[in-house]
Amino acid sequence: MAEPVPDDDGVIIDHDPLEHPNVLTNKANDGIFWNAFGYLWKMMEGNGYVIVIGAVITYYLYQRTVTYLEGKSASSGSGGVESRLSPEEQMNRMEAMRRARERLQAQVDTAAQEEAAKQRERDEQQRQEKIEDWERHKRGLGYKSKSSTAATTTAKKPVTLKRDSFNPLAGHGAGGSGSYRPSRPSMSRGGGG
Repeated sequence: MAEPVPDDDGVIIDHDPLEHPNVLTNKANDGIFWNAFGYLWKMMEGNGYVIVIGAVITYYLYQRTVTYLEGKSASSGSGGVESRLSPEEQMNRMEAMRRARERLQAQVDTAAQEEAAKQRERDEQQRQEKIEDWERHKRGLGYKSKSSTAATTTAKKPVTLKRDSFNPLAGHGAGGSGSYRPSRPSMSRGGGG
């Protein structure tokens, strides 16, 4: 006959839970690398699908950016059309541009000379008019009236915004609806009444 095995139900174990925790962990400092690796491993376990999708999108955007920048630098970065021309063609092009600039400058110079000549003629004409006015004044005929000559040269009727039949002394216009009438006072304005 076998002897009965004592059970632990009646036994009281006296121990501190902090001294002997239920979950055992390694408290030794394994270094920053293992701590970071453990942190990343926990993130991958919890959010792996998000990280994979983010990596795919990042790679796609990187490829698009590289392709765009390569195309941009090829089209304008290294001189464009001029880099494909031979040195002789570049010299011919620069010479043609110089000739075109000289031609335009010559046109501007001739226009300036013509304008200067017209200005000298106007100045000489004004000087002659002043001399004639002075001679007329010395003979006793008086100065030329500049306002009368200006009125005779322009015989246009002045443009006004009022009608020809407008009379400011009549009060209001012919229709009778042009007068100002203030609004009647009302009691709805507040202010105690």
